[in-house]
Amino acid sequence: MNRNSPRKTLGKLILCVAICMLSGGLAKVASDEIQSSASNSIQPKTNGPADRLITQTVQRIAMGPAFDAKVRQRVWVSGREILGVGTYEQAGQGSGQFNLQVTMLDGDGKHTLQQVSDGRLAWTREQIGEQISLRRVDVGRLDQWVNDSLASLFGRGSQNSRSPATLKPSVRVGAWTEMMDTIASEHDLTLQSGQLEGRDVWIVKGTLRDDVRAQRLQEFGTTTWPELCPTQVVVLIARSNDPESDFGKGLPLRIEYWGDPVRQQATDQQNAQQNGQASDNADAANGGDASASDASASEASASEASVVDGSTTQPRTSNERMLNCPLISLIELYSLRPISPPPIGRFRFENQDLDVDFSNETDRYLSRYGIAITERQSRLLRR
Repeated sequence: MNRNSPRKTLGKLILCVAICMLSGGLAKVASDEIQSSASNSIQPKTNGPADRLITQTVQRIAMGPAFDAKVRQRVWVSGREILGVGTYEQAGQGSGQFNLQVTMLDGDGKHTLQQVSDGRLAWTREQIGEQISLRRVDVGRLDQWVNDSLASLFGRGSQNSRSPATLKPSVRVGAWTEMMDTIASEHDLTLQSGQLEGRDVWIVKGTLRDDVRAQRLQEFGTTTWPELCPTQVVVLIARSNDPESDFGKGLPLRIEYWGDPVRQQATDQQNAQQNGQASDNADAANGGDASASDASASEASASEASVVDGSTTQPRTSNERMLNCPLISLIELYSLRPISPPPIGRFRFENQDLDVDFSNETDRYLSRYGIAITERQSRLLRR
């Protein structure tokens, strides 16, 4: 057996989880194949206040000003907490130009993810040790083929009559816009308000839709949901600008991905409660002096468990499906600041891995619009 295989396996698992969160959600390929299949049973999504807020957030990111930010990600896997740090920069104004880079450190080595788009080509580069993979989306052709298809379907000029709020497909590929789009399309969302470190935020909580879950299990070929596949999400969106930078209103500050409830955790808590009751009975027999202390500890625990207090513990929620759920990944954007639009060269991908074959995923994104490419178009994507 290869001595390095456990490390590589952990590295793949870490980066798989990290990329899953950063690149728009879990099992994207399976999801798109499901949505494009003739036997598709995914039901239309109804839009409530939380869905409309996510739509506005995507709009602000794609069409808003140029800005940069620092990125921090934590992943909990195999009983370990893995830290990732990185940067994000975008030109904004509908250009689709951005550059996201994150490095995950697992103690034995580092694993990197880069997503970069110049508005014509969007690249994703992943590296685990010496293993490198490349993916590309021809976002320029994506816009062209979607527009041509819509024009053919509805008549020339019809796309010009669409709402000005409609975003072109290219700005929905990669980074935060794709992540927000995926969250909205795959989850039932609720909306509430709160605070994050003293700053007013909107809190969007989502639970993976039952029909999406069923289709995923069918695609995975299993009846058991994978432990590291998230089923719940919490997004914190700024309600006002940061006082220091006077910027950031309407942008995501924090995204949490949670798994299904852990039965063992529930059993442990039940045992702890039973032991606590036995202890309380003993304390009551000795005068009941521990009661006030236990109540204070309980209140402190509830405070620490608030999703909006900056902690990474279980969020307080009325949704019982969130109880006893493991936190899989936490992504934070901070130090957001407006910048002058960078030159396009900052968003061009310099491919130094010429010996690595890349996969072109443009047709997968086209399938979201019900568009199948021709053989000639397919050949263009292989260039």
